Order: sequence, then structure tokens, then C-alpha cells
Amino acid sequence: MGTSTDVTATSAPATPFPLRALLLLSFGVLVTVTAESLPAGLMPELSADLGVSHAQIGLLISVWALTVIVTSIPLTRAGARFDRRLVIAGALAAFALANLATAFAPGYEFAFATRILAAIAHGAFWAVVMVYAAALLAPAQLGRGLAIVTGGGTAATIIGLPLATLVAQGLGWRATFVGLGVIALLLGVVVVLKMPPHVPSPAPHGERTSVLRDESLPALAAFGVVAVLIATAQFASFTYIRPYLEVSASIEAGWAAGLLFVAGAAGLVGVVAAGAAADRYPRGSLIVVLILLVVSFVTLTVASRSLPTVIVALMVWGFALGAIFPLLQTILIRTSTPRTRNLAGAGIVVLFNLGIAAGPAIGAVVGGEDSPTSITAASAVAIVVATGFALTGFALSRERERRAHAR
Repeated sequence: MGTSTDVTATSAPATPFPLRALLLLSFGVLVTVTAESLPAGLMPELSADLGVSHAQIGLLISVWALTVIVTSIPLTRAGARFDRRLVIAGALAAFALANLATAFAPGYEFAFATRILAAIAHGAFWAVVMVYAAALLAPAQLGRGLAIVTGGGTAATIIGLPLATLVAQGLGWRATFVGLGVIALLLGVVVVLKMPPHVPSPAPHGERTSVLRDESLPALAAFGVVAVLIATAQFASFTYIRPYLEVSASIEAGWAAGLLFVAGAAGLVGVVAAGAAADRYPRGSLIVVLILLVVSFVTLTVASRSLPTVIVALMVWGFALGAIFPLLQTILIRTSTPRTRNLAGAGIVVLFNLGIAAGPAIGAVVGGEDSPTSITAASAVAIVVATGFALTGFALSRERERRAHAR
């Protein structure tokens, strides 16, 4: 999956692998990502109780993404000098209170406002969680460790959201938000009590130049474009996955949940595979996974009438999506410098949310419910372009390394 030039660190780690700490962070990711997409799973219940349309409930997801886009980088800069453990705990506490407030919302406007508050906390959490996790890891542990943390997002899709939906159906949607709030609050307490502190070291006096002049920025910008294109392609096609299955693939609606579960389970396998490969072959692995995404979207486009082929393509899609996030996070951390690490952590959150916000709209323009295969075709093209930017990012990164060795 790559050559020896991909290897960043192959020596044995000097410190034990911090599994417990990483699992706590992964659980925090699971909780926050579950809450992010919760209105989609609870749309009928929220719509009926708050007395608004399904489209207005959908806005609760859109406003979340837009809030994260606007607030993540300013919040990262504001908290850059504080103990990252306390920043994470504080974000989880604010997130918990916002979700508890949503649970007692008397009307739609109040729920809308509390979703904005929860999204601010979510952005603050995500902007620092990967940087904090990386600080706990030896260089040779980075890919495996970040795969565990990002795996919480995949688990949210196949475990968190379905479980939250079941709770809502049995006890009401408000009970779901209460549960998430209580869990997040307890998790914040555990983070303070059990996680090691980590206060970022100030840059040496001679290093305090503008971030805009940092040599890692061109490569980080290329990988940022990769992130936007991946998120846009993913959410353009996934938003219309039900019309694809029913219209393009002629699959009965009753099969949809099972097929999506299979794709999600394949995503967990992808996370595990990325953890095994990211520390040795991060660059080659990312390119292979991007190619798998292209193959899956092309297959879904041209072979939609073949049920076995569609099932395999969905599994490949899920596997590649599960693998791509830990790989990209690992590459971003390794590409960044101490001066740009916080920016990279916050920037990737902003860029993914740009894709999340843009994807559904682009999907509607390209094909919508009437032509879902047009959307999967467009997603394939977007990933091909993303692959080109990834190769550019690698070239820029190697050039920076060459200049550093020459000095």
C-alpha cells in the first residue's frame, strides 16, 4: 500500500499505549456525533411535538453545521493556551447543558437556540480532541491511536443513532436528549479526574512568526481541499441513499436499514484497517482508500440494477469511509508543525462541515430524488479530484522535508 518513504516512525514506542484515555475520547466522539445527527433519526417525533414541518427539523442539522463552521477556529484560538484536558471537559459540560435544555424546550425556537449552543460546544470539542489525542501518543502510535478516537464517529452511525432512536420511540424524544446530556456531563467529569493534563508549550521566541508564513501551510491547504471534497461527495450521495436504493436499485424499502447497517459495519472494519496501516503507510493507504471510494461510486452508478453488486459497492463505500478519516487525521497531524497544529485541528472540522452543508444541496441540484445515479457519478468525479489534491499535498510535504534536511 506504499513504499518505505511513507514510514514516519517505526521505532518501538517509548511509552505505553494509552488505550483507556483514547477510548474515553472515542466515547466522547460517539456522543457528540450522535447528537449532531439526532434530528434526522427523531424527525417524526420532533415534528409532531414541536408543531413544525419536517423541513424545519432538518434545519436543526443545517444550523449545527453552520455554527461549527463559524465558531470552531475562534474558539480554538481562545483556548490554545489552556490545558486541553480542561478544554475538552468544559466543552462536554457545555454540550451536556445545551442538550438538557433542548430536552425541556417549550417550542421550536427554543430548541433551535439550544442546538446552536450545543453546536458551539461540539465545535470546541472537535477542534481540540485530535490534537490532545496526538499529544498522548508516541510517533509510532499515532495512526493506531487516532483510528480509535475517530472510530467513535463510525460507532455513532451504527450504534449511537439507532439506539437513540429506539429510546425516543419507547420513552419519547426528550428522554433521548436527557440521556445524551447526562452521559456527556459524566464523561466530562471522568475526563477531568482520569485524563492526564496537557498544556501546550508556548512557541520559542524566535518561532513566533505569523502562522501564514509557516512552511506546512501549502500542504495543509491541499489536504483541506481533499477534506471538503470527501465530505461533499459523501453527503451528496448519502443524503439520497434511500431514493437510490428504491428508485435506481429497485430495492424494497424494508431492506434499506439492513443494507445501511452492513455498510456501517464495513466502516468499523475500515477504521481497524486504517489503524493498522496509518503508522507505516499513511500516504499510500490514503490513495488506495480514495481509489476504493471512486470505484464504489462508479459501481453504484453503472450497476444499480445488480443487487449483489450494489451490496458489495455499499460495503466498499462503508469500508473506505471508515478508513479515510483516521488516515487523513494522521496525515494532517504529521504534516502540521507545532505552530499550525491547532489550526489544522480546527480547520479540518470547519472544512468537513462545509462539505456536510454543501453536499445535500449539490445532490439536489445534480439529480435529487429523480436521478440518484447522477449524484453518485458526481461524487466519483469529486473523489478523483480529491485524489489529485492529495498527491499535490504529498508532493508539497516532501518538498518541505527536503528543504528542512538541506538546511
